[in-house]
Amino acid sequence: MKELLQRLGALDESASAALKIITFFDTLLEQGAGIEPFVRGAAVLSGFPAGFAHPVHRIWVRVDGEGNRLPVEETAEAARSWPHKDLGDGSGGIVWLERPGTPGVNDALLLERAASGLHITLERVSPLDLDDAGAIEVLLSATSTDDARRKAARRLRLREGSLVKVVAAPADAAPTHARSAVLGTQVGPMLAAIVEAAAPDPAGRAGVGDPGPIRELDRSWSQAQLALRVGSRVSPVTHWSDLGALGALAQAADANPAVDHEDLAAVAEVMAEQWGEDTLDALLLTDSVRAAAQLLGLHHSTVQARQAQVETILGFRVGAGLGRARLAAALVLHRVRTVRFAG
Repeated sequence: MKELLQRLGALDESASAALKIITFFDTLLEQGAGIEPFVRGAAVLSGFPAGFAHPVHRIWVRVDGEGNRLPVEETAEAARSWPHKDLGDGSGGIVWLERPGTPGVNDALLLERAASGLHITLERVSPLDLDDAGAIEVLLSATSTDDARRKAARRLRLREGSLVKVVAAPADAAPTHARSAVLGTQVGPMLAAIVEAAAPDPAGRAGVGDPGPIRELDRSWSQAQLALRVGSRVSPVTHWSDLGALGALAQAADANPAVDHEDLAAVAEVMAEQWGEDTLDALLLTDSVRAAAQLLGLHHSTVQARQAQVETILGFRVGAGLGRARLAAALVLHRVRTVRFAG
């Protein structure tokens, strides 16, 4: 597919862009993505804000050209002054693109594919006929209404007032909870599980969001995704609550991927070494070279030599104080920027 896109790009730029649009939305459908990824895709592919309104399900989503959520009025009428596409099912659902002036060459195709994907997705997760996977998606979506969440919670036999949290894992992980489903995210598919607040940590790599009421599961899901992305083999289970200010840093970096710093390039250079990632994690998780060596199952002189090489590349000490904090921040930023998940 990449080779075909390159050939098309050399022959006809608009045809190449059209194929990218078709491939992008088809991939979202294959991954079982929710409502917001389709709107975000329309915005990012066009470079202009995009929105979706569905009065029947009371869904209102608007995203800027960089993929960040924007405020939206609960009406579809103003959207009709922009290039738009109705879902065509009599629901009043509409997707639009806020491109001023002359429409782009592929705007009509982009809106058609987005509308088609949104229509199919709504049919899959409609609270009128939910399966368990659809109910999980409704509960984890920031755009779901309270009524839709109540119906989804009943489907999953969650009591109103329950304290629950979300655990995120790679899509190919074995499900360990009954209330789990693979959902599409902006960095690839993940396995999402809704568990009780007191549930023990899962085996294997996972990110754990904060517990809370059912109506706040979208927040826990967002936290669990970022926690999973900043975890590692040495520290496979990451709780959002343990990240503290690093969690806020991860959120800021995720919202603004253009953030850059010389420490990120240095960390990337260390991570390129076969031993790099595990060594950085061990140095951060322990308070001495001997403890890091014990965690890695290596002789302390080996880890001591690695630390010296790491500090040469980074340009600062990592054993304690500001150096340790600086490394932790750079490592979180690096992982938010680079960690992706394949289906």
